[in-house]
Amino acid sequence: MCAQESAGPGLSLDECIARTLASSPELAYAKEESSQREALLRSAKKDLYPSLSANYSYTHQPNSFYYPAEDEFSYGVTVEQPLYHGKALITGVKQAKISLHSSIQNIHRNINDLVFDVYIQFFELLQAEKLEEEAQHAVVRLKSHLKDSHAFFDAGFIPRNDLLQSEVELAQGEQDLVDAQNKTYSAHARLNILMQRPITAPLKVQDCCDDDKKEFTWEDILENTVNNRPVVVQAQLAVDMAKKEIIMKKSPFLPKVTLSASYDKRGDEPGGSPTPGWPDENKMVKATASWKVWTWLKGSDEAAAANKEVIKANKEVDRIINEVTLEARIAFLHIEQAKKRIKVSETAIQHAEENYRINQARFKSQVATSTEVLDAQALLTKAMSNYYNSIYGHRIAMAAVERASGLLAIRYKLSSTID
Repeated sequence: MCAQESAGPGLSLDECIARTLASSPELAYAKEESSQREALLRSAKKDLYPSLSANYSYTHQPNSFYYPAEDEFSYGVTVEQPLYHGKALITGVKQAKISLHSSIQNIHRNINDLVFDVYIQFFELLQAEKLEEEAQHAVVRLKSHLKDSHAFFDAGFIPRNDLLQSEVELAQGEQDLVDAQNKTYSAHARLNILMQRPITAPLKVQDCCDDDKKEFTWEDILENTVNNRPVVVQAQLAVDMAKKEIIMKKSPFLPKVTLSASYDKRGDEPGGSPTPGWPDENKMVKATASWKVWTWLKGSDEAAAANKEVIKANKEVDRIINEVTLEARIAFLHIEQAKKRIKVSETAIQHAEENYRINQARFKSQVATSTEVLDAQALLTKAMSNYYNSIYGHRIAMAAVERASGLLAIRYKLSSTID
């Protein structure tokens, strides 16, 4: 078998998931993107607050007719508070919130997919190890049968072609074992890469079957798929964003009202000392309203285009819901299929073991041929392989249902708070 960690019981499924989520470059990128959107939301909120600006200037006028001094120094401060900008500012905040929500859903989407990838690689590794173990048992059985065949051939009880057939089957069994070992190596490598570990690092995992006890109904799966699947939520947020964009397209053609207060001082010295005969201070409070009265219906055209974007976004929601619903349905049917295969394969194992035992005993009593024993051995190996394929196929199908309905993201998602 593949080199494994010698100490400890090995990594559990949850430990593999935790390591993957902690080291995933895709998830780290999604987190950084969410932090970026958080900063943009804070920035958008500050557009609603008053702004403060200051100025200082120096002017040299050697030939001034109205102002006797050749040098003028001035400074001032202005406070400006936007009162109404055609809903652009408040809508910008709402868009930033939607964008942040979408980025958080992207984190959940990454978690949902990464956890499912771990489920697949984890159970495929366990499956590969079980199949390798069964291939080893098959080789042991074939060696035992070859030993009996040699003894019977030397005693003249069986022809040489029966002995050769046993040798060929053993060679094939050893080749199957090599293939099974290679699949185990590959499964180790894939899980190591997923956890960002060296590809050849020793790895041992614990078998688990807690998920086998879960029960799903199609109604619950469908409800969770529509309401909790991150990709569906993102599509719905895209509709909200498109609706807000209609307001943003209309806002430049609505009134803008701003309130400002300013204080200016000027003089012929750097400190702004007054010039004789001229006012040294200027205080002002001003309310300004502006409105684009005519733009050849440009706003209507842009609003119409934004409305079309809303329609497109709604159609995309319908498409995605259909897509994930089909995905969930297929996964649900795979669970039912795997359950039936497990029951059938358990019965097949019992029959195959009894068939092999009987034919082996009959061969030793010389009332059965070597071919019958080898056929029984092949059936037993196939029955065991089908059983392990069904067991781990069922667990992967359970995980596929949870991924399709967004439950993996809910279980492992990071907590996020949005004001």
